[in-house]
Amino acid sequence: MQYTAGQAAQATGKNIATITRAIKSGKISAQKDASGAWRIDASELHRMFPMNAQDLRKPQMQSDATPLQEQSKSQIAALEQELAALRERVAAQFELLEERASQISDLREDRDRWRQQAVSLLADQRPLSTSDPKTTSKRKRWWF
Repeated sequence: MQYTAGQAAQATGKNIATITRAIKSGKISAQKDASGAWRIDASELHRMFPMNAQDLRKPQMQSDATPLQEQSKSQIAALEQELAALRERVAAQFELLEERASQISDLREDRDRWRQQAVSLLADQRPLSTSDPKTTSKRKRWWF
């Protein structure tokens, strides 16, 4: 399928000037036909510019629409099941995160209590003073 510049602009939702500018800069390859209009290959156009979202929403016209509807219903059911399973996994992950957060909080409290106990024990240990007569004993030496 080939587009003219106007059709390409409509298919991508861009301005015609944007399409022709891309052609002239070499970002998109295109040829001019006998009338001087640009002919752009669809794959070349959509390589650079994705399709317009409105064009993607248009249903494809098919002769037997019933199998397509049945197929889409089964796909919807499968996707709903997958969504439910993913929601369960997310809920389980949140529960796990909450549990770990409470464990971390408990560990921090324990750490702070141990730190406080260690600081108080170190503060209780006073260095022995040499001027205290009870703690210092005058040792007699054998030569005196």
